[in-house]
Amino acid sequence: MTQHNVSHRVKNIITSPIKEMMLLASKIKNPLLLAHGIPAEDTPEHIKKAIIEAVKGPVASKYSVLSGMYECRKAVTTRYKRMYGANFDPNSEICITAGGMEACMISFMALIDLGDEVIMIAPSFSSHIEEVLACEGKPVFVNTDEKHGWILDLDAIKKAITKKTKAILITNPSNPTGAVYPENQIREIAKLALKHGFFVIADETYDFLTYDRTPFFSFCQIPEIRNQLILIGSSSKQYRMTGYRLGWVIAEKNIMEQIMKLHDATTACAPVASQFGFVAAVNGPQECVKDLIKNMQERRDLMCKRLDKIPHIFRYYKKPLGAYYILPEIVFPHKDSLGASMAIQKATDVVTIPGIAFSRASEHHIRLSFGGGSGKGPVGKDLINQAFDRIEMWGKKFI
Repeated sequence: MTQHNVSHRVKNIITSPIKEMMLLASKIKNPLLLAHGIPAEDTPEHIKKAIIEAVKGPVASKYSVLSGMYECRKAVTTRYKRMYGANFDPNSEICITAGGMEACMISFMALIDLGDEVIMIAPSFSSHIEEVLACEGKPVFVNTDEKHGWILDLDAIKKAITKKTKAILITNPSNPTGAVYPENQIREIAKLALKHGFFVIADETYDFLTYDRTPFFSFCQIPEIRNQLILIGSSSKQYRMTGYRLGWVIAEKNIMEQIMKLHDATTACAPVASQFGFVAAVNGPQECVKDLIKNMQERRDLMCKRLDKIPHIFRYYKKPLGAYYILPEIVFPHKDSLGASMAIQKATDVVTIPGIAFSRASEHHIRLSFGGGSGKGPVGKDLINQAFDRIEMWGKKFI
């Protein structure tokens, strides 16, 4: 009866399977988490200190201005100037949000009307799919090339463009595949957006995290696309601030004015103490970021080494070049990715994410995170080794 009274927008979406798997994991006494998209490393001390000092004073207990503290918006501009040589106006083009998730949601809400199409690169981050559906948009999935590292299929993207195309969503580096799209592909997407008049929503949360000297090319490095670009970022991964919920959206002034209306109606302002933390993060020492990249590359190499030992259970074609996920194909007998993920969890207490969470393109896959765990139980390399020891032992019956 209750369901009959809720909006059709809510009926159209589901709770992220990632969150569902974590709820199931909470009932396990000692789970080994290869599911969570969070780094094992704690928030750096200089960031914590700034947050603590902010909480001691009177400012953190009050609202900030709607777009975020000026110092925080300025820190965002400093970040992009340092990384890409890009310039943004902190007064008109930046809004500080409660994490990258809010930034994505209010951006979709600002653009999408009933029936508008959003091209989504599949496999796609599960929450992005639900956000588009909640806005009554239509996801149009374009598959990627798994055997060549999940790279974009530009011809397929061109064929997916219609008169109803309102935007394309590019998550780069990719969650869940770990793909990093090269400059020529990013430039081609920008050309298509300019030619057909749709927006590019670029979630570049993992832009700092690439491996094997793989270069990252940001949409913000293409001046021509600025008026049709909505750029999403977050402090969660780079500065290990997942629980502090601090992200941002960058857009041209006129679009930002519309996004700000939605930010006001949903959140009012990002957590103020977290804004102080982000200012300290950007303006402070960056060794913590370099250390994180080094640790993640070591964990990636370890996870791939362990996967190579169990080809009768999982198969992958190329190492991920960014983020901290790998999406191997399921080889052992299974009916579906959810059933496979549940079978592993039941037998080993190792928690993974079924590929169906990221569209039908990854149905016969499972996402594994080498982020290193949530801090409960083993973390880092110990977590990966213990989890794969259990999977390897359990999987002997499939040889």
